[in-house]
Amino acid sequence: MSLSEMEQHVFAYFVANGAQDFAMVGRFWPYGELTMVLEDKIRIATRKFGAKAGAAAPAVAKAFLDLIIEHDAFSTVKNKFGGTMHQYQADKYPGYIKDLQQTNPIIQKAQAAGPAFWDETFAALG
Repeated sequence: MSLSEMEQHVFAYFVANGAQDFAMVGRFWPYGELTMVLEDKIRIATRKFGAKAGAAAPAVAKAFLDLIIEHDAFSTVKNKFGGTMHQYQADKYPGYIKDLQQTNPIIQKAQAAGPAFWDETFAALG
């Protein structure tokens, strides 16, 4: 995952503070639509940190979606017309988010630093 420092922090903040609440209906979705849904969720979660954090949302949404697809939190199916569709996996997604929360170094640093970490970090990055 090749993200800027701001994007890495937006990614970590979303994983720590919003990703666990994300759930979808079990229908198949095209990649582009999923990216837009996630981008919106990320923008909403980080709007209190300003425009620069919000501007990171498109790259973070794509990186997050690629990662959860790679780890089977979304399944992948090729349709008969040659397109690829993805489906939310309610049994796998929450467990993978917990794994991310426990292994992401920025989230671990935030947990050790306390509640002011995010505000201070985004102020410094912005």
